[in-house]
Amino acid sequence: MQKAKIFGYPVQITTQEEAVGFVLDAMQNSRGMHVVTINPEMMATADSSPELSDIIRQSGLVIPDSTGIMLAIKSLGIFNAEKIPGIEFCEKLLEICAEKGLRAAFLGGSPGVVQKLEFPGVNIVFSGHGYFKDEQIGEITGQLQKSMPHLLLVGLGCPKQEFFIRKIGKDLPETVMIGVGGSFDVWAKKIKRAPVFFRIFGLEWFYRLLAQPERFKRMFPVLPIFFLRIMFDRKNLDRKYENE
Repeated sequence: MQKAKIFGYPVQITTQEEAVGFVLDAMQNSRGMHVVTINPEMMATADSSPELSDIIRQSGLVIPDSTGIMLAIKSLGIFNAEKIPGIEFCEKLLEICAEKGLRAAFLGGSPGVVQKLEFPGVNIVFSGHGYFKDEQIGEITGQLQKSMPHLLLVGLGCPKQEFFIRKIGKDLPETVMIGVGGSFDVWAKKIKRAPVFFRIFGLEWFYRLLAQPERFKRMFPVLPIFFLRIMFDRKNLDRKYENE
């Protein structure tokens, strides 16, 4: 798949159908990878974190998970890409796991949340909350190695989930791993996802801000600066990403 360069980071120019097919092929052929669902907040964090920056650049798949990223892509004259919300992408993968008999694992959220998730037909071989200590990572990794999931969803928030995935990746070389942020809380109906109206018009971020005002400090000034960069930092946008 073609990759565009968005402020130094690779972002796949793809559709949800194509990206899902790519990951399905990896799962069915025991080809593990780290899938990143990228947005402006993650890019801003990566700009000040060499480790996160490297994780994004080394990931097997980086998909555009926000209106902001799509605006940057479209500003390059690329119109054949789709915004791929991470939560919908993972829901589709779980549907396929149910259809194909593939094993899934969940790690993250507060105690009890993952136990409330309902994905009919999905063979969930491991589930655990995200409130574990560093010294427990070895035990968790061992349990995951025994259960051998094709797909591992990690909901620890960015960048903690990305650091965790990198840490255990070498021990689970046949597992596709994706950081899902707060998706477990949405799936468990602990928090509500933005109504369809907000999603259609690319305003899901605004709904989250209204529902969770505490996110304001995290989202601003990141979003305004990102939009300004699209207009004035053109040298760091390119239709083609070259490995750096």
